[in-house]
Amino acid sequence: MSEHLIITESQRREITDIISLLAARVSENLKSGEAQNGLLSGIAGQLLFLFKAHQFDESIVDEDVFGEMLEVLQEQLADQSFELSNGLAGQAWVLEYFNQADQADYDPTLLDDVDDLFTEALNHNPWPGEIEMVLGLCGYAPYAARRAKFSDQHKLYGTIVSGLESTATYFDNGHIAWSQPAESVYRFDTDDKDKPEYNLGLAHGVPGMIAALLPAYHIPSLKARVDKLLSGACDWLMTHQNSASGADAEHSCYGSCAGAETHSRLGWCYGDLTIAMILARAGHALDRPSYVEHALEVAVHATKRDAENAYINDAGVCHGFVGLALIFNMLNDLMPHPALKARSIYWIEYGLQKFREGGIKSLYSYNGVTKEHEEEFGFLMGYSGIGCALISVLNDDTSWTECLLMS
Repeated sequence: MSEHLIITESQRREITDIISLLAARVSENLKSGEAQNGLLSGIAGQLLFLFKAHQFDESIVDEDVFGEMLEVLQEQLADQSFELSNGLAGQAWVLEYFNQADQADYDPTLLDDVDDLFTEALNHNPWPGEIEMVLGLCGYAPYAARRAKFSDQHKLYGTIVSGLESTATYFDNGHIAWSQPAESVYRFDTDDKDKPEYNLGLAHGVPGMIAALLPAYHIPSLKARVDKLLSGACDWLMTHQNSASGADAEHSCYGSCAGAETHSRLGWCYGDLTIAMILARAGHALDRPSYVEHALEVAVHATKRDAENAYINDAGVCHGFVGLALIFNMLNDLMPHPALKARSIYWIEYGLQKFREGGIKSLYSYNGVTKEHEEEFGFLMGYSGIGCALISVLNDDTSWTECLLMS
């Protein structure tokens, strides 16, 4: 258990039972053979959960199913697209994560070909495509960061840094930001594609670029270039807080896009919590206390919001109540504060109460198209991410959140 987060033995037993139930459901789903291979919604993300569940309690995981599906994943790597969401960047990150789990048996050459493939494929100046993490350039950063723990990744990370340098907007005051590309599928304004649009979500916006760059700060040959990008982007981000947030306890500090005084949800994908997380991480890395101070103000402000005000309608890691319990706990580890610890416990109990009332259906994912809650086994929106987050509540291991740019 985290030294910061105190839960009752009754809550621990309830959470353990839920993890066991989710592991069984995910294993059954994998045996059906219906999932695609991707990290965020497919086989790779479900295997990641089963891997963490096996580390937590070997008895709750069907090792035969895990082994069979891992073999399938490895055999089909050559047939994958490249991006993080459903492609090779996410799947290769998972394989390297598994590879590093037992350092005595670690094979540093396992993914050498992928290193070379990505370094060559990303080598464009300027970078021509999506820049965010789900489909774009920043989605290769988790793989590079994970590989860099045991091998020299200055070439691959250098390519990523060059791509972000080539697409950045450099303001006269030293600030730096990234506008959504004209043809991005994540643009809000599709009528005027030449108009700069600075997204504020971790998944698709400037906070994601900051998070993607952070590991490269520790690569000596890249440090000066990355320092400039990080400092300029964090300074820019801190000036784009909603003007009304200080006066309104329930209004978000940041909207979804710079320049629009919108009220954003609480979650991983958008909102104050992961903006605070990224600013705090940058502040610690760059030794900039002002970033951490601002991050703490934003994070504590978010403790005042409830499920209705934060637009919480399901459980998943992306923007659900289990995701909030995880993120508040991680924020408390970054910036210990009683309000953050209390809010993590609040969302844990909120989720447990939902489960007591509705059983496993309380963990279904809300489908914005059908307007119904539906069973979802994936990592970002469904059981697999929920399971990983609940395990982290019990053992404080959040290393897997690296693939979502949270660590």
